[in-house]
Amino acid sequence: MRIGLDIDGVMYKWDATARYMLREVLPASPYKDILTQESQGWNWIQEQVSPEHWGWLWTEGVRLGLFRYGHLYPGTIQAVRALAEIGEVVLITHRPKQAVTDTLAWLGMLNLPISGLHLLTNGENKGLVRPGFDVFVDDKPENVQDVLAHSDCTNVILMRRPWNRDFNCQYGMKVESLQEVVDVLL
Repeated sequence: MRIGLDIDGVMYKWDATARYMLREVLPASPYKDILTQESQGWNWIQEQVSPEHWGWLWTEGVRLGLFRYGHLYPGTIQAVRALAEIGEVVLITHRPKQAVTDTLAWLGMLNLPISGLHLLTNGENKGLVRPGFDVFVDDKPENVQDVLAHSDCTNVILMRRPWNRDFNCQYGMKVESLQEVVDVLL
């Protein structure tokens, strides 16, 4: 069994790290009291900050560690290890080109039992990754739809997050944690 896992929003708390960087790392940040809660929508952070500061996050913020530091969701390491006992775990994520080295270093530090990695740097459709997956887990509804539309994978799982709570995952299931994915696959 091939299990495709997204990184950001599934394993890695990208939202929390991005908000932290905009509050605490951005020079003279005006967001100290604004970016304290988890995003409520896919574009929530971008809508809260100026275009200049959003640009800073994707340039200087990436250089300073947006994809190198931060926290995992609780239980991620244990769940990925358990998934690797069930099948091949392949990570698939969208990242800017300038974050590839940090992503590889971060994953190396975690020492997870993964069988493969797809770092998509040009917004490629996750459903076109080959070989495909028997199970696919992501937090972005569009990625789940892309996999359903462009691959043979019919077992898709949407990681429930505040930014996707209104999405009706009619062809898959919603879970709260990677441990729930393990429980479903056992």
